[in-house]
Amino acid sequence: MGHAARLNVDEFVAAAFVFFSTHTAISSKRLPIPRARRIWHKAMVERYQAKNPRTWALRFHTQTAGCSLTAQQPYNNVVRTAIQALAAVLGGTQSLHTNSLDEAWALPTEFAATIALRTQQIIAHETGVTNTVDPLGGSYFVEH
Repeated sequence: MGHAARLNVDEFVAAAFVFFSTHTAISSKRLPIPRARRIWHKAMVERYQAKNPRTWALRFHTQTAGCSLTAQQPYNNVVRTAIQALAAVLGGTQSLHTNSLDEAWALPTEFAATIALRTQQIIAHETGVTNTVDPLGGSYFVEH
């Protein structure tokens, strides 16, 4: 829209944020993120002739997959969400929303929202995955 209106791409895209959803299969959901970054960079530089390095960088938010939650066994949703959140972090997300165990049928309760928050905190502070830019760098499993 901004490009069609002849706005300077660097004036409105540098603050843009893309939204991703992550699912449980770590290998298939982690890989599109680096690919998306390359596509974004190429489009900004080659197609739109962006000059600002902030415009070249893909900034994105990730949410765990609400469609994977089940109302029948809600406590299993905690495990699903934790795996999905870890996949997002391994993919380099800059912002993360973890679904609550009861979101399959209602707005989250305070209890469920606290578990979702603690899931993020455990990943951030107890797993060590945030100590490096690419914790799976060079992994045959991921590269294959």
